[in-house]
Amino acid sequence: MLVADREAERIKFETELLRVTAVAALAIGGGSIGLLLGEPKPLRLILAAGGLLVTVGLMFVLWWQRRYIRTLIEQIREER
Repeated sequence: MLVADREAERIKFETELLRVTAVAALAIGGGSIGLLLGEPKPLRLILAAGGLLVTVGLMFVLWWQRRYIRTLIEQIREER
């Protein structure tokens, strides 16, 4: 039972990490789009492009994290 509790806590942690990553992706993506709405200056365009690249990277992390959580859940189901 102790192993199942440890795995359940691991899933809770990974789920919270997933939520924080999603919020960060939304915030960075929104900020990047906000930079594009102003007067087009080279620095703004560079910062917006960098922010959009970070957002794409975070989307990959979200995809990977979701798959990892599913794998953990499947492992618990198989053990029972």
